[in-house]
Formats: sequence, C-alpha cells, structure tokens
Amino acid sequence: ETRGWDENKKRTFSQRTKEEAHDYRYFPEPDLPPLKISDQQIDEIKSKMAELPQQRRERFKKQYNLPNADIEMFVTDKPLGNYYEHVASEIGDSKLYKLTANYLITELRRMALEVDAEPEETKITSAMFADFVKRVAGGQVSSSGAQTLLKEMFQTGMAPEKIIGEKDLAQVSDLSSLEQAVAKTVEANAKAWEDLKAGKEASLKFLIGMVMRDTRGKANPQVVEQILRDKLK
Repeated sequence: ETRGWDENKKRTFSQRTKEEAHDYRYFPEPDLPPLKISDQQIDEIKSKMAELPQQRRERFKKQYNLPNADIEMFVTDKPLGNYYEHVASEIGDSKLYKLTANYLITELRRMALEVDAEPEETKITSAMFADFVKRVAGGQVSSSGAQTLLKEMFQTGMAPEKIIGEKDLAQVSDLSSLEQAVAKTVEANAKAWEDLKAGKEASLKFLIGMVMRDTRGKANPQVVEQILRDKLK
C-alpha cells in the first residue's frame, strides 16, 4: 500500500494498493537478455583474479613473519610489497626478512618518494638491495655506514662492494685494532672510565660513542662493548 500524508489532519491516508506482481508493472528488460553463468566460468574468473588484500596479509604473515604494521604497508603500497618480495627471494634467509623490511620502509622508500618514484624504478635493483642487506647483517658496514652506502647506491647505481671500497666504509671488527682504539679512548676519558668502573652504565654508551667518533663510525660497536666489559674484569 502507498500512503500519503495529510498535513492539515496530521495523519496518513491510503492512495493505492498493490496486491500482485503485475500491479508493479514488472516486465523483462528487452535490452538485457538473461545471463547464465556456469560454475566452471566462475572458477575460471576466480583463477584469474589478483591476490586480494586479506589474502596478501595472511600470506605475508605466514611467509615472512613480519609485524602487522610492516605487512599493512606492503599491502596498501602494492609496488613496495612486490619489490620487497623480489628482494626477499634474492636473500633467501628468513632471519633477514625483518631487517630487509626495516631498510626498505624507512630508508629506500623515503629516498624514492623524494624523487616521486617507486623503489623498482630507482637505480637500486632488488639484487643490489639484497646484497646491501647481507653486508649490513654480516657486519661489513656499521649502521651509520649503511645509510651512507645506501645513499651512494641510490645516487650512482654502483654495487655495494665497490662503494664500500671507494668510500672506505668497511666496519672494523679486528680485535687488535679496536683494543688500541678503546685504550686510547679510555685514556682520553678517564672520568667516564672511572664512572663505568663504579657501575654507571651510561658511561659505557658514552665510551662506545667516543670510540665510534674516533674511528669515524667504522668500529664494530658490539666488539667495542665487549672489549670495554672485558677491561672491567
């Protein structure tokens, strides 16, 4: 039933009733023939569909075991996610998947956005980025050296190994060399050394920082820390 509204009487009133389908004037649309879609056609369409966002989230979690925030970044930014997968396939080590995501999201993505490009459109190929991550993980460059290395790769397209050699970015892990550097730093910062011996842990970070400064960021901070702790014994 269709009812109208009487503003003066403040009530509705009957206008017309519809009891059967023909009252609604239903009739076939002549320009739209009936469509019959088989189950086979549906399955074929599904097989050609791109991976849906939720499927991608679940696969990235299972395959790469990344934090949800990283996964969401790779889902919403599909080209970035594709680049990540290419790099991960080059690395082939699940222990480095998170480190790869960190440098890709915080460093390479930022540099690419500055020139309005996708990571895959830059001079850094997925193989080069994988090589970079392996060298960082292997301790060949320090964290500060890694940023310099990646910037040079982005600007020049040169391989990491060549840049490390030309820019003298190789991280120093040689025990003998670092022991000398630590001894020199301790001698120059006697007060901080005495504070460390007194149990002030903040002095440890200070001394490590001084060694890093004196070696122009090339010292391996983990090795430096161990040398300092060994000197306390």
